[in-house]
Amino acid sequence: MAMTKKRKIFFTIIGLVVILFIFLITKRVFTNQEKVQETAVIPVEAAKAKRQTVLDALYLTGDIKGQNEARVFPKVPGRVMDKIKDVGDSVAKNETLALVDRDEPALKYAPGEITSPLTGVITQYFVDIGEYVSPATPICEVADISNVKIIVYVPENDLPRVKLGQSARFTTDSYPQRTFWGKVSKISQSLNTSSRSSEVEIIAANSDLKLKPGMFARVDLIIKTHPATIVVPRKAIREFGGENYVYVVKDNKAYRQKVTTGVTLEDVVQITSGISDNDVVITMGWNNITADGEAVEITNK
Repeated sequence: MAMTKKRKIFFTIIGLVVILFIFLITKRVFTNQEKVQETAVIPVEAAKAKRQTVLDALYLTGDIKGQNEARVFPKVPGRVMDKIKDVGDSVAKNETLALVDRDEPALKYAPGEITSPLTGVITQYFVDIGEYVSPATPICEVADISNVKIIVYVPENDLPRVKLGQSARFTTDSYPQRTFWGKVSKISQSLNTSSRSSEVEIIAANSDLKLKPGMFARVDLIIKTHPATIVVPRKAIREFGGENYVYVVKDNKAYRQKVTTGVTLEDVVQITSGISDNDVVITMGWNNITADGEAVEITNK
């Protein structure tokens, strides 16, 4: 009997040790799982979807010219004696630009005056002092710059979207912080065979004469304006199977959401359906997300 009792006590102790061992192992497993879950939170960067006006536009470049330009010719042959006005000078209609030593025998000597056919500025000279010129020789070019035209070339595929009267905005290197505006005034009916593009003329007012012939212009030819439309950063858009998605953060968890995109700009993309403004979308770190509902931490709050 005593031996049996000792055995029971022994096995009871062994059982308690086993139970304690199992408890400790189980606790460690759960603790490790909790730590794994804690370390499984994915760091991401995110931004809020917002509303802004988006322009659907063609982005082009072109050269500025005077709206009206005229080459000036001498009325008589002779050598150029003097240039009264220089390139860039403003001139009035019929104002003297240069003098020619007339080569006409039997005439009382008097230099021939070369006058401007219009009010504007001299954009270039074609001859130097001392050169012989004839009535067929262009002396200089004068441009009326109270209005200017910007010549751009539109690719064949985009040409159906361009209409007379469409608005265009543009900037120049001389005034990079200033935006100028104009309208399409002429569309060529033929295409350049080498570039497959058509010449389009944009007219812009130039009352302060800041715009000069020869300036380079960066032009946004506006096709359509989308006011107060939802946009997200371009880097938030992901493509899967030919469709566009974003990862939306809700309650610190990431969910993939299908979206329909519209106009793509340099930094943002228009969203026409799928999310609302103020939704938070992931911009960096999305590649570490493998399933919906994974925990994330936004690091750029």
